[in-house]
Amino acid sequence: MDTFSLLYPRGYTKQQGNSPTDLSFYHKLGVDRLIRIPVKGTMPWVDEHKQFADLLTTDADVIQYRLDVVEDLINNPKLCEALEQVLPKIETIAQLRADKSRTSDVTSSLYSISEIELYTDCVDLLYNAVEAAAVQSDGLKSLSAIIKEVYNSEEYQQLKSNSRALMEQTRSIRSVTIGVNLDAQLNAVEAGVVAVNSEFFRSGDIVDRILRLDRTDDGFRCLTPLVPYGHNRADQRSTAFNSAINNAIDIIFRSAVRTWRPLIRRYLAQNTDYLVNLAREIRLLLGAVEFAQRMRNLGMPVCKPEVCPREDKEFNVRAIYNPHIAVSLGKENARQMVFNNFSFDEDGMIYILTGANQGGKTAVTYAVGIVQALFQLGFYVPARAAKLSPVDNLLIHFPSTGAAVGKGRLGEECDNLRQILAVISEYSMVLMDEAISSTSAVEAGYIAGEVLQGLALIGARGIFATHLHDLAMRVDELNAHGNLKSKIDTLVAEVDSESAERTFKISRIKPDGLSYARSIAEQYGITLEQILENRRRSIRQLES
Repeated sequence: MDTFSLLYPRGYTKQQGNSPTDLSFYHKLGVDRLIRIPVKGTMPWVDEHKQFADLLTTDADVIQYRLDVVEDLINNPKLCEALEQVLPKIETIAQLRADKSRTSDVTSSLYSISEIELYTDCVDLLYNAVEAAAVQSDGLKSLSAIIKEVYNSEEYQQLKSNSRALMEQTRSIRSVTIGVNLDAQLNAVEAGVVAVNSEFFRSGDIVDRILRLDRTDDGFRCLTPLVPYGHNRADQRSTAFNSAINNAIDIIFRSAVRTWRPLIRRYLAQNTDYLVNLAREIRLLLGAVEFAQRMRNLGMPVCKPEVCPREDKEFNVRAIYNPHIAVSLGKENARQMVFNNFSFDEDGMIYILTGANQGGKTAVTYAVGIVQALFQLGFYVPARAAKLSPVDNLLIHFPSTGAAVGKGRLGEECDNLRQILAVISEYSMVLMDEAISSTSAVEAGYIAGEVLQGLALIGARGIFATHLHDLAMRVDELNAHGNLKSKIDTLVAEVDSESAERTFKISRIKPDGLSYARSIAEQYGITLEQILENRRRSIRQLES
């Protein structure tokens, strides 16, 4: 059977460089807290960094392919529900395959029958779902075609019928009848399984039955157990007995399974791998649908972004927001969310973002990174509309903890920035929040200016959120270098000019480093004019 993928177009070959090399943004931006697998009983993400190294992509065609699949799943909830039901079954199939290598030949064959039963359940569920769905994406069209071809084949229908009958036969076993031949001294000379039964034997009052010699039962009452179960299960007699019984059952079923085993194994090898290989992809797609639905249930917009080539370096988003804040607000406070428009363009590929503390600088910086990360997984993004290009790396520099031994906080930050500058290209995005804040404003301004010019020379995109208002005032000076590939511009987290309250709106304007301080001083009556006026008022009151 042809292989296909729900995440990659047919014929796609993953090449080196098609995934970001630095995945630290995954935890730093809290992407791990945003993606949930909405299926009970499924396996947890194992080695998340490796999973995302494999699933993140920088290929625009792959992103478009995934977004089309996600759109289909959102528009066809019954198909999405079928995938939710199928996923635990597929993961059980994978577990059975692993267990088969540790069991006897007959038990392994019985596992294969269970595997076939699970597989047919999956195919039946998916067939009913794709028959009723109106899919447009290439990925789900391929899945639909394969499922319909399998379901309508005579081989599949016959296998389903026969494997179900065989499974019912094996599951009906409840007990075995054992025969033991004795010699004249009542020593056992040989023993064997006489019958395999579909009901349990029943123990009774042994002493009473021996005294009355009650033989009028149905053959499922025992006089005494062969092994004293319930006393010491680790007893050697119990172990030997169990081994003998298991061996006998293996022998009994060997002949029954022998005719089925080649057919089952051949069918499994040829026809079920495609479904098992889809498990990880289904998990990611269900996570994408769950994220979009959760945001919408909170009253927040999400959109299918327009995918642009990497070379366009496009990032144009309308009504962007931070989904972590949406979760913390909840549906009842959704109206408090502040949305911003954000774009990189030829006049500003690197922004110095200034403004009041807790005025929205960090929230917007996070939001930009989260939009880019989700986009490159193939997710809908938290915004009303978006045009995006993939980046080859999303690099994050957030405030240092000062944990590096022997470096100090400033040394650690500078070393981290050096590592970032060593790996970025003109197609990278760098997000920095309150970087180099552990030294004086003069020193921090100098280092930040050097870093920003370095990013501009390389041609990267980025945000430098900072309290260094003087740095923002030097934009013309920083842009004066003749070889810059990216221009530096300024953004400001604004405050209300009258109340001095934070608006959380981000505007593309030149900063006034004193505006917020002046508003706060006026609010609390400590401008020089207010101080003098208050002084004069106090004197007049004393004189009167």
